[in-house]
Amino acid sequence: MKKILVFSNGEKVGDGIIKLQLLHEIKKRLPDYKLYWITDKGKTVYSSILNNIASKYIDVFYEQANISPYFFFKISKKFNFDNEFFDYILDTQKSVLRTIAIKRINHSSFISGTAGGFFSSKKIKHIKKNKKYYLNYIFDLLDLIKKQKLDDNFSLTIDLNLHKLISKILSKEKNYAGVAPGAGEKNKIWSIENFFQICDFFKSKNFELVFFIGPEEMHLKKKLNKYFPNSIFIEDLVKDYSNIEIIMSSTKFLRIAISNDSGVSHMLSTGYCPLIKLFGPKDSEKFTPVKKNLFSISSNEYNSTDINKIPVKRVIKEINNILQSSN
Repeated sequence: MKKILVFSNGEKVGDGIIKLQLLHEIKKRLPDYKLYWITDKGKTVYSSILNNIASKYIDVFYEQANISPYFFFKISKKFNFDNEFFDYILDTQKSVLRTIAIKRINHSSFISGTAGGFFSSKKIKHIKKNKKYYLNYIFDLLDLIKKQKLDDNFSLTIDLNLHKLISKILSKEKNYAGVAPGAGEKNKIWSIENFFQICDFFKSKNFELVFFIGPEEMHLKKKLNKYFPNSIFIEDLVKDYSNIEIIMSSTKFLRIAISNDSGVSHMLSTGYCPLIKLFGPKDSEKFTPVKKNLFSISSNEYNSTDINKIPVKRVIKEINNILQSSN
């Protein structure tokens, strides 16, 4: 069987979820290839909390291989690559030393955008610059191996047992709005008072509220429970699955969702329900793919990096547009 080795410097939850589409594209384009995934010093969520999903695509992991660019050292002390050979190595990062290190592994063709494609076996015609969704850079590299139209309708496969569990909580007879008011960085958080107004708007439209709260946001949970006592915290009601899997699976039952630019927003970006993402200091174009069910509102519209410059009425207008178009 032919083999492809993909090199990254690790994945945290957010970019791990984003790159699931890359895994899908690799297997779609190269169905007869065995997929190997290697990281240098970083860990990858694909071997831990996202393993249930990633293992459907990735056959072998070389995690924290700590590879060396120097010929007088072994390529890796942790893994023996002496007798390994790959038809393709796809280098998705841009550090020159790491690229030199990974290229030491035996291969037929090496694809890399590092240093403008200097190390690549195939010529890099064009690398997309800033203001573009960052995963498109890797898709450009993948096109050099096998060019195919991107699957714009890509959506994650949901575990059937988990789907059944959630279906007992979220009825198809009701309209649910998912709300994720937190974020890991304070400057990414739209005011909770603004979210209250959005929740009031949803309630006025006869929506049930489903809240998604991170482990560091229990103070928000108390406030939300107080003001919206009949709301649903789905992660508290489903056992034996990770929060990530629960949130992602819940999107099949939501009519709409809204979130700050956060890890949870990536979990809600499954494509199963429309998602409004609110951006402050980060570039909304770089971190949001162009997909049918993803809608970005950025403070850049108001010449600011302050997320709280986004007015409530702007968000309500977007919600109305989405709901009207889905009727």
